[in-house]
Amino acid sequence: MAQAEPTPGAGAAGTIYDLGYQGYDGPRRGRRYALWSLYVLSVRNAFGIGRGALPKVMAFVLLLFAHSLAIIQLILGAVLPVDEFEFVSPEDYYGLIQFILVLFVAAIASDIVGNDRRTNTLALYFSRPIERDDYALAKIAALCSGLLALTVLPQLLMFAGNALGASDGLDWVRDNADELPRIIASGVLLCLAFGSLGVLIASYAERRAFAMISVIAIFLVSFTVVGVVVSEIDNDQMRWAIFLSPLHVVDGSTHYIFDALPAVDELSRRGEPADQVAWADFPGYVWPFALLATSVVASALVVRRYRGSV
Repeated sequence: MAQAEPTPGAGAAGTIYDLGYQGYDGPRRGRRYALWSLYVLSVRNAFGIGRGALPKVMAFVLLLFAHSLAIIQLILGAVLPVDEFEFVSPEDYYGLIQFILVLFVAAIASDIVGNDRRTNTLALYFSRPIERDDYALAKIAALCSGLLALTVLPQLLMFAGNALGASDGLDWVRDNADELPRIIASGVLLCLAFGSLGVLIASYAERRAFAMISVIAIFLVSFTVVGVVVSEIDNDQMRWAIFLSPLHVVDGSTHYIFDALPAVDELSRRGEPADQVAWADFPGYVWPFALLATSVVASALVVRRYRGSV
């Protein structure tokens, strides 16, 4: 290390050292690469990769629970002497694991956006080529991608298992090929809605516990309240309240996509969420559009949130 001569009159405190700093001459990958890196990092964080033991355990336990119905169906289909076996139908699958999905969104959303706020790293991110909009959309995309592992993947696993268990797998695939786009469409719509809503709610909570409680409350409390209101208040105008419950809208969208909306009878108003959706008597295509609109509005609010934050 070379030492320069002290500046006259400056004293020892004014000594200047040549530390040998050099400029960066490597490739500059720009905004697109920075955005991709942020997305990949967020997906890794969603499953606890590169983090401590607790986030890993939490993510993979929820992942295992979400796949449990698919695993049971595959085992029973392999053991039972029937050509086709369906332990759970595709349109009912998300309703059965909705609590697991809400827990996953609550835990992961509070991590992938909350950690950056708690550690004050947002300013560091925004000093890079990415824009604030990029950051918000990358976080939503990461949570949606994580949710695909709990929604579409188990359904595809069941589809493949049923094909392998059939006496003629090729014929079974031909007869049921129309289920594949329905599985993907219903799963993607669910992931978009849950991912955008989860990031929106978590972006307003400073503490992880508050974020988790807020996400769970908004999903499950709205589901419970809307179910009670619809079943107990005998008023046709109450059908509009169903749009206040994301879980009801998901049920309606999924059953419509699989062409499985239940028939309406005198007990539908007090029945399962799918029965209440059918009782509301909206055109079936309204439900997937409502789910998509929820995703768009929630994503726009997330972008607005980060445009105004540090």
